[in-house]
Amino acid sequence: MRKVRPLFELRAPIADSDAVTIEYGGQTLHALAGEPLSSALLRAGILATTRSPKYRRPRGPYCLRGECGSCQVRIDGEPNIRACTTPVRDGLKVEAQNQWGPAGLDPTPIVDSLFRDGIDHHHLVVRPRLANAVMQRVARTMTGFGVLPDAASTAPATSHEHRPQVLIVGSGSAGRAAACALERAGIEALTIDRLDRRTLETSPGALPAGLLSGVGVFAAYPQEGLWAAAAAPLSTAAGDLALHIIRPQHVILAVGGREPMLPIANNDLPGVVSARGLVHLLRRGEVRAAAPVIVIGDGDHAEALAQELGAQRFASDEVRRITGGDTVDGVELADRRVPCRLVALAPTPAPVHELAAQAGGRLRFDGHGFAVVTDDVGRVESSEGGAREAAPWTLWACGDVRGWRGPAASAADGETTAAAIGATIRAELERAPSAGAER
Repeated sequence: MRKVRPLFELRAPIADSDAVTIEYGGQTLHALAGEPLSSALLRAGILATTRSPKYRRPRGPYCLRGECGSCQVRIDGEPNIRACTTPVRDGLKVEAQNQWGPAGLDPTPIVDSLFRDGIDHHHLVVRPRLANAVMQRVARTMTGFGVLPDAASTAPATSHEHRPQVLIVGSGSAGRAAACALERAGIEALTIDRLDRRTLETSPGALPAGLLSGVGVFAAYPQEGLWAAAAAPLSTAAGDLALHIIRPQHVILAVGGREPMLPIANNDLPGVVSARGLVHLLRRGEVRAAAPVIVIGDGDHAEALAQELGAQRFASDEVRRITGGDTVDGVELADRRVPCRLVALAPTPAPVHELAAQAGGRLRFDGHGFAVVTDDVGRVESSEGGAREAAPWTLWACGDVRGWRGPAASAADGETTAAAIGATIRAELERAPSAGAER
């Protein structure tokens, strides 16, 4: 297990009532109950907890918000658990994934020394057939995500069905603005967000009353008339497996944007994180940075993040490469090298478009990602063109899923969409009696 000096430190000593211990690779770590596991590991100086499945590059947390999966670890015998969204509790047994041996022994450096120009694995050892069979077996052993669980889960599984007037997916600036506006209008709204409540409370604005946190919507099924959501594994103390089935009349997608990678050499070294994710981690209030941070990004968005982090910022075209061996140790510019222990990338976020695509929404490439196409008030156009009418719900979208504009614009967008939905529901209620009289 490779370690570096801690990147974070606690803002205050841990009270006895909140002090817990966890185990990582046979090492006992002291942690704060409820803090993200990634925070506890980084504070202990542990960055790389897994390796990439294809080329076995060292991997550590990047997005810090449950998007990328590069912080996956094995917890209590369960593989592929995101450390950044798993709250710490006493007695967790955490192990690295995709590493050989107790010290993370790995053949990658040997492979790299033999194939200095990289490996074309599609044509490597194709013949003779016997050698190819051996190579394929080695490749299958080295790739993949962890190994199977130690045992079948014994946690109870439950199913919950919801029939709200409006389902809001995401409680960022746009989602919470829309949800609170609907609640004030007396419209039943269920808001679902995969992040825990404490993390959500770090963002400005009141949280909606009908918030289901720590639960992620993972699919839309238009033909069945439902949306499906589930809690992340180990996200609760009980570890219950809960499936949520939602049958709404209206759906607002307010899932925001995610951070893509900036095309800079060594951008995948452990110690390279998302600037926006780092801001959210520090806003929780448990930790503060204890090592130099450099922000790489362009424009007002990157500058605002750098200021909040108190970090030096360089434009993306100023940086030739991020330097370091197994972890970050600096950035190389045209005329000098600047040492640091943490690099925070601040690209323009790309819309999180997958749920909209599943639900049949129309997308357009906006230069950063695929934005959901809507009318002026947020009604989503179908992929066939025009407003979507085939599904048993009306689909809406607001905020950065329509294209990145920032928190203030997203909140206003949420208010506009909520007002349009309220007007639609009132019109539907006004039409209902007359329709009954005609029958």
